[in-house]
Amino acid sequence: MKIDRMRAGMVVFDVGRSKMGNTTMTTVSVWRVHISSVDLDGRRVEASWNGNTPRWFSERQTSRWREKAPLLVKIGYGYRLATSAELKAAGRAS
Repeated sequence: MKIDRMRAGMVVFDVGRSKMGNTTMTTVSVWRVHISSVDLDGRRVEASWNGNTPRWFSERQTSRWREKAPLLVKIGYGYRLATSAELKAAGRAS
């Protein structure tokens, strides 16, 4: 997501892979990111996860954030991101 589109008070989503407990299995995780302020001149964003204290992120770090929550599909014990066909069937644009 581009910094130019971010505004203070916005909630965006960070998607990443994480381990499931004390195993080698991984799953897709989605975290809500609360944006506190945006510095367009310095090209950085102050944001926080899980009620932690906000910290500054550079444009490179924020480029992977998403404006809309991704659709996850349950597989076995974990989750994966939905394919374009699954997004179309759910009525979401890819």
